[in-house]
Amino acid sequence: MDSPAIPEHLKAVHEELLRQGRDPRQASASLQAVTENASTQAPIRELKAVLGDAAGVDALERLLLFHATACALPRVDELRVHDSVKRLLRTEMESLPVARGTLRVGTYDFVWAARMATLRRFPAGPMDWVISGVPRSWMWQAGTGMFRLGWFTATRLRGFRPCFVMHVARRPRSRALVLEKEVNRSYYRMARSLELQPEMRALVAAAWFHDPRAEAHYPHLSALSRPYRENGGIIVPLGPASLDSGVLEGNAQRRRQVEAGELSYRVGLAIWPRNEAIAWARAHPEYDA
Repeated sequence: MDSPAIPEHLKAVHEELLRQGRDPRQASASLQAVTENASTQAPIRELKAVLGDAAGVDALERLLLFHATACALPRVDELRVHDSVKRLLRTEMESLPVARGTLRVGTYDFVWAARMATLRRFPAGPMDWVISGVPRSWMWQAGTGMFRLGWFTATRLRGFRPCFVMHVARRPRSRALVLEKEVNRSYYRMARSLELQPEMRALVAAAWFHDPRAEAHYPHLSALSRPYRENGGIIVPLGPASLDSGVLEGNAQRRRQVEAGELSYRVGLAIWPRNEAIAWARAHPEYDA
């Protein structure tokens, strides 16, 4: 199979890499290790320093994403995920070199893109997921709910990992979080994908909007918690939601109140065991669209 043509806006940095004797495709392999941990992004930072102005604001990052997705796209059909997730994933991956915003190393969006390009983050609509688990540190954050959470994890999950851990999608997909049908369609896609991966124990989320107080303030967000609460899952409050938890996004009044210290939410830990999530999805074929 022929290699895809380098996008015009990335040719300069591509050619500079070649001029310095570096293979861009080999360099893109460093994206496989990228996480929020700054040390995992060090190779990209070092390469940017070598390239200087040729690297642009995020031209190097987009070039590496381009090569990583070219390598990963042929493997999408082999993934054990619902067909609708495969379609969404292809669309996301193909658009990475020209995605909106800045994908500069060190930013959240760069980590999001690196995981998507290397088949470590999966789109389900207004929500994405990664494969991780329930950190034991969350048990201590649960306070009086620690024993309830521990019992649930031990008897219903029978282990802390691996799990699907939900994250809010990047815009514009995240805008559909206010639409119950789209939220349920996301849960359907994730549950159907759980069904294809027997080793996965649960669908897990930790977010400010799973705080019962937040649901009372914003009833339109209740659809995000309903599947856990009404279909065999659990929601346990943890510690206070940090300012980078997403609580400042999407509502100017809430942002002002939170920044002024007039309003605060806790992180709600939501866990939906695989069997219950799969049973819910099987009972709702209307979301298979």
